[in-house]
Parts: sequence; C-alpha cells; structure tokens
Amino acid sequence: MEIVLADSIPYLIKYQLAVLILFLLSSGAIGQEVQTDSFRIKEASFALPQPLPAGHYSSAIALIYVVTPTDWTIDNIKAPMFFYQGKYTLPRGFNLQAGLQTLLISNRLHLGPYWNYRSGNDYLGLGWNVVWNYGRLNEFGFATTLTGWEQQPSIAYGHCFEHTAVILRADLYWTNALYLKEGENTIPSSNGFINGYSFSATFDQKLYKQKALSLGFKMNYLRYHIIAWPAFPVNARRYWFPEFQIGLNLLKKKK
Repeated sequence: MEIVLADSIPYLIKYQLAVLILFLLSSGAIGQEVQTDSFRIKEASFALPQPLPAGHYSSAIALIYVVTPTDWTIDNIKAPMFFYQGKYTLPRGFNLQAGLQTLLISNRLHLGPYWNYRSGNDYLGLGWNVVWNYGRLNEFGFATTLTGWEQQPSIAYGHCFEHTAVILRADLYWTNALYLKEGENTIPSSNGFINGYSFSATFDQKLYKQKALSLGFKMNYLRYHIIAWPAFPVNARRYWFPEFQIGLNLLKKKK
C-alpha cells in the first residue's frame, strides 16, 4: 500500500499544480474582464466566415489528430499533424486563404479564394481550394513517393455571440490526378475521381487577451487521407473516420 501511495504522490502533485494554475489564470482573466474587456470573438476568430476590410492578414496554428480506419493501418497513427493557415482580406467580402498540414512524411498544401456574407450575427462563406498533396516514405521497407492535385469546394455557416462562435462546414474532395512512385516505377492515376466529403463543427472562444481558442471535430468520408497515403492503393471504397483539432489564432484582425 505504501508503494502505491508513494507512486501516486507525483501524479497528485502534478494534478494539484495544474488545478492551481488554471484557477490563477481564470481568476486573472475574470479580473481583467471586470476592468476592461474589449474582446469580441468576431475580431479574433479565424474560422468564422465573415467579410472583413481589405488589406489585412491574419493567421492561426492548430494540431490535428486523425483517427485512421483500421483497414488502412495496423495501428492508429498517434502523431498529430501540424496545421498553419493564413488569410489575406480582399474587397467585397472576398479573401485569399492558404494553409499547410504536415507530418513531415505527409504534407497537404492548399490555396484558394473565399467569399463571405454577414446578416446580423449569422455568417455564410463559400470557398474553393486548390490542393497539392505530397508524401515521401523511405523507411520501414518503403521507397514510395506520392504527389497529387485536388479541388476542394466548401460551404460554411457561422453564428457568433460576444465571446464565442460556432462554425459548421461541409467540404467536397475531388482528386484530379495522383502519381505514386515506388522505387523507379511511377504509377500515374490521371483519371479524376471524387475522393469523398466531410462535415465539421468548430467552437471558438476567448482564451486570453485577444487570443481565441478553437476546438474542432470533423467526420470524413474518404477513400484516402494524406496522413495515411501509403495505404491508398488498397482503398477501393470510402471510409468514415473522425478528426479532432485544437488551434489558436496568431494575429488579431484589425477593424
């Protein structure tokens, strides 16, 4: 019994310290809000599909955890993907967005225009991304490289409160071409096909000062995902699988 308690002490201390730190942070945040709280979620949220004044840049970072289907991989890929995205605003509700999702051996780069509309606290966004996929694996008996192009149209709806916002989004993934290289042999797949689609929900809220925390959940229905691209040749059908995201805005949007 004494050994069990001794082993438990470090975990109890860590737990108590974590609770104390969270309490102090929340107390400080409450004190700041009572004095001067200028935070507005529509100024801090990156995902909210809102029209903004032209000529401003904002960005966000996130970690993405994809639960891959068991038919694709023997074990789930436990490493999260790093996601950086930026937005440059244009006149008449348009903006240009770009982003990179990477796990070193798996990379997805997108770029495209978006149009946004606002009615009160409700927002609507239409977008179209051109996507370049790149994967390279020379370990574990593999000598494989994948490159490919996709089109990704999307539609998003958002509703914002004073300090929080909810965003719902649907995406379609249309693959134009894929090139799979194994050793010296390249297997082209130039015939386009619908990879699948996804539905996502994102909740944005104040974290501290003018920073917004973003929590997202997505359900994918796809033939392949760039994080598990070596399994693509065996994916003759689509699979449902979830995806989780936690993010933080880096630059505040200007009014």
